[in-house]
Amino acid sequence: MIELHNGDCLEVMADIASLSVDLILTDPPYGTVKGIEKTGHYAAGRGDSHDWDTPIAHADMMNACERLLRKNGTLILFSQDPYTYRLATEYNKNLPFSYRLTWYKHRFANPLSAKKAPVNYTEDLMVFFKKNTKYDFDGFHPLRPYAEAVYSFIGKSTKQITDELGHQGVDHFGRFNSSQFKLCTQKTYDELTALYGLRNMVGFIEYGILKTIDIGYNEPLKERMNAASPKIFNLPEGAGHKSNVLSYHRDEVKLHPTQKPVALLADLIETYTRPGDTVLDFTMGSGSTGAACIETGRNFIGIERDPTFF
Repeated sequence: MIELHNGDCLEVMADIASLSVDLILTDPPYGTVKGIEKTGHYAAGRGDSHDWDTPIAHADMMNACERLLRKNGTLILFSQDPYTYRLATEYNKNLPFSYRLTWYKHRFANPLSAKKAPVNYTEDLMVFFKKNTKYDFDGFHPLRPYAEAVYSFIGKSTKQITDELGHQGVDHFGRFNSSQFKLCTQKTYDELTALYGLRNMVGFIEYGILKTIDIGYNEPLKERMNAASPKIFNLPEGAGHKSNVLSYHRDEVKLHPTQKPVALLADLIETYTRPGDTVLDFTMGSGSTGAACIETGRNFIGIERDPTFF
């Protein structure tokens, strides 16, 4: 399946089904080139314009990626500082930054800064994995009745308890009729015990016992959820490890100013997906990611706003 869209990436992404993408692999605009003096250096007749380097609203981009990725899905963004720093520190809480890869390009890309700063022979690839939240969708957590008993003993709503505690640590513990039920932390439980005299409650249980019960239920649940939606990391055939430095020459034919080698993209796709998985590139440029998907037997969704490249 190859699906191509010419339009604004955030608008198009809003129409894609949630949890439907296995890997998002893209080279978003960093905002580091736009405004550079006009030199005619860039390919495809783009020497007089750097509109392609207009940054995407960061929070909106990360939230859209988090919604589209399946549980344990992967997001890989090409980057360079200072954009790299922002990606490492300003991420969606359900799509945390995991680690950085480095693409060694064999030659530097931008001679315009050669007399002002060291030239770059490398480019960052920032890797994020979507969290697989361990909610109790089956509704069989053995501590649900106990949480309900605690609330009955206290005789107050979650909002009232939250106001009196001064924080929301009890929120999920109070959702004993919801899939989002979770045991609170020991700190919160100790506060509840002291504030509301829980030790006077018939059937009171110490936190250590509660935690043992919680782990005994959640670990198998986590294993089932990860088996249904696993985190993918494939090593090269016959290899025992994979380097964090990826060495690839640029493609000879260059159709876009920031075009990436198809071989590099194919390497990433084969590492972080399985055959038949779906890959999204929401700033696809000339379509190198799509070519790599065809080469590796993956489905591809590509988005590009500039009709020159589309």
